[in-house]
Amino acid sequence: MSMAETDQSAYLQARDSSPKELLAYAARKTGQSAFKIQKEFMAMARPPSRLNMVEYIRNGLYDTTRHSTEERSRFISNDLHWPITHACNNQAWAGTAEDKLVAATLLQTGEVTVPDSIAILGKTARLFPRLEVIHSEEALRRLLAQYKGESLFCKIIDGMVSFGAFRIDGWDDGHVTCVGHPPMSYAEFLSEFVADNAYVVQRRLGNHGDLAPYTSALATVRMVNMVRADDVFCPMAVIKLPQGDNIADAFWRPGNLACDIDPETGRVQTVALRGVETEFLKDHPSVEGLMGLQLPFWSELRALNERAARIFAPIRYQSTDIAITPDGPVVVELNYGGGFDLPQYASGRGMMTPEVCAFFQSCGVDLKNQCGKPQKKKRFGLF
Repeated sequence: MSMAETDQSAYLQARDSSPKELLAYAARKTGQSAFKIQKEFMAMARPPSRLNMVEYIRNGLYDTTRHSTEERSRFISNDLHWPITHACNNQAWAGTAEDKLVAATLLQTGEVTVPDSIAILGKTARLFPRLEVIHSEEALRRLLAQYKGESLFCKIIDGMVSFGAFRIDGWDDGHVTCVGHPPMSYAEFLSEFVADNAYVVQRRLGNHGDLAPYTSALATVRMVNMVRADDVFCPMAVIKLPQGDNIADAFWRPGNLACDIDPETGRVQTVALRGVETEFLKDHPSVEGLMGLQLPFWSELRALNERAARIFAPIRYQSTDIAITPDGPVVVELNYGGGFDLPQYASGRGMMTPEVCAFFQSCGVDLKNQCGKPQKKKRFGLF
């Protein structure tokens, strides 16, 4: 399988559990019968929350002592993400945001700092201004020779949830080596690993020294953005921290951490580990000091985030992923929408506060009716 297919298979395994297994888990944890838990779940499965069983268990909502009735009512299913996102946004802008090269070009023109893209890797008929398309062994060798001693990060141009992302950390005359994979011949790398996908190749970004002890690869801050007439409202923020051999920060990757961040102060408020149920840790599993950490360059990050959000203002509900490097914040991606699951899993709080509801209603979203009808064709959640 290609790298993208491998990641998609791993994502589905991490995402899906059978209702029987989930009910058995909750029954063991609470001592209640599976029937009672199923009955209480059905109340959360109705509009407007429409939670599915995985979300119900992963958010710990089966434990009715953990949240008040009002707090429980603020949780919303990620299955409703796309209907709500499309209702809020000018859909003509979807491709502008999701195509990483188009978005980066627009942001860079608007004086927003973005990663340094150096080439396109893969077979494509598309022309990319100022970037060479690498699809032969000879061209790949020439590219790698230019960046000897560096790591190169590669991601699918229109990819989502980091499917297919990889990092080239070494190469010699006969082989290419990517983190977490055995060395591959140049032919094998291009035909089987990259396959039919088109990747943007970027020079690797580094984490600020304050973050480096807590992450094994580039961490990014997810800013949930709601563009209003007079401001950019950010109700929730999360930093995603890769762990172990993971080279991407998506929360679905086993072992990765996600921390709720106070949007005003930039201070870490939780340390969450994903599992059947989200586990909230007292601190980083191996290095103390993550809980309560003040993220560096926070005022600069907020200013950069607002500028990026306003450049894409027709996308009224959006999110950005921002790296904090030694030189300051860098907008790695801007997303058309943003999954409801990640902020809820990372914080342990439901997203639908009165202010968030008011924003969605101002966009014409009918929270009781429209949100009660998820699209039949679901796309993958952004976590």
